[in-house]
Amino acid sequence: MSNEAAYRKLAHEMIMAGVNVADPRQSIKDSVKVDGDMLTIRGDTFSLKDYDKVLLFGVGKASTPMCQAFEDILKPDGGLVITKLGEEICIADVKMIPVKRAYHPEPRAENAEYSREILDMIDAVGENEKVLVFLMVSGGGSALFTCAPETVSIEDKFKLNQLLMKCGADIHDINTIRKHCSDIKGGKFGQRVARKGGTLVSLILSDVVGDDLSAVASGPSYKDGSTFADAVRLMKQYEIWDEAPQSVRDHMDRGLKDASLEPPREVPAGVYNYLIGNNLAALEAAKAIAIREGFDTTILTSQNTGEAKIIAKAFMGIAKEIQDSQNPVKPPACLIVGGEMIVTFNWEDRNGFGPTREFVLSSALEIQGRKNIVVAGCDTDGVDGDGKSGAIADGNTVSRATLDARHYLDKHDAEIFFDSLGDSIQFVSMTNVNDIIVIIVGDKE
Repeated sequence: MSNEAAYRKLAHEMIMAGVNVADPRQSIKDSVKVDGDMLTIRGDTFSLKDYDKVLLFGVGKASTPMCQAFEDILKPDGGLVITKLGEEICIADVKMIPVKRAYHPEPRAENAEYSREILDMIDAVGENEKVLVFLMVSGGGSALFTCAPETVSIEDKFKLNQLLMKCGADIHDINTIRKHCSDIKGGKFGQRVARKGGTLVSLILSDVVGDDLSAVASGPSYKDGSTFADAVRLMKQYEIWDEAPQSVRDHMDRGLKDASLEPPREVPAGVYNYLIGNNLAALEAAKAIAIREGFDTTILTSQNTGEAKIIAKAFMGIAKEIQDSQNPVKPPACLIVGGEMIVTFNWEDRNGFGPTREFVLSSALEIQGRKNIVVAGCDTDGVDGDGKSGAIADGNTVSRATLDARHYLDKHDAEIFFDSLGDSIQFVSMTNVNDIIVIIVGDKE
């Protein structure tokens, strides 16, 4: 087996190790234990005798497997799961509570309807009833778990979200605006449970770079420091204020005058948030595989952001430097990167775009003609932007192809390019903890 073939096999094994360790079912089983009447969550204990009933809710792309695993540990008395509509999402066998499929990334009437059902269940808690509420949170929860103020229609919320998706804002700025046009986000769901005297436990699978809990699914059970003034400023900065529906602008104006509409600044008493899975854990699992094979292995970052094809140039520069001068490490070496990159394109012309695939195609151009460098990247949710999870390349990729690599990079059609070579990476996943990139560097020839 040639070095490239061996490196390709290793890269794929590393990626799948990262995906598997982030499996939401295993994350729940590792985090939640029940022994008689004692419930233990990440070392914290709760007595089940203190509660009259247990409610289980799930929101996000991984919500169904999370809830399925939870049901195996503790039987809920009621609840609801909202997951993404689409064949690419595997619906786990949740038996005890209903599963609803809603739209992502743009919320529609169904999203609001199912979210309102969850709020109604909380509002129905009796004055003297002691309720333990579990919320399974994962990527995609911000769009799926959405309920605008009564004065803002779901149609207007949909229009706002379309503007946000196109305006060029990062996820933190997008969520700042979303939080101020919601009865759920920015800790408002946690506040709602606390006001009913309930205990809320959120188990969170992070798809946010840096694991800011106020940003994962827009932080329904966390605290938030942003303000209506911030939201208005950002809408004007990204030039969507004048295009936004009048009902949204009216709501923002009310928030500027009424401090009671702001998100909670502290996590309310009785609300607990636990991070049970993230990108770094996936990268560590990939690292263990490379170390086992004798590679000098480094996790460069789990917080990689920016334009995918530009970032690729920098990382391939490091790979070439390792070969040429044995700096900063000696080959055989492995570099591991995680995070969430972007692709800049015309929204109307999108067709199969994907940041990790674009990263790999740009990398292939940078290392063409080189021996013993392999780069692979995937999105752990099994769908990279709009298409297959990712791709793999080496120094022969460009010369092997019958298609023009530069042309397909410029067209943002990396999937077509890699499909033509049989080098797309594809798998079914129940998780979403952002990207895994593996760069394997052998000796120079």
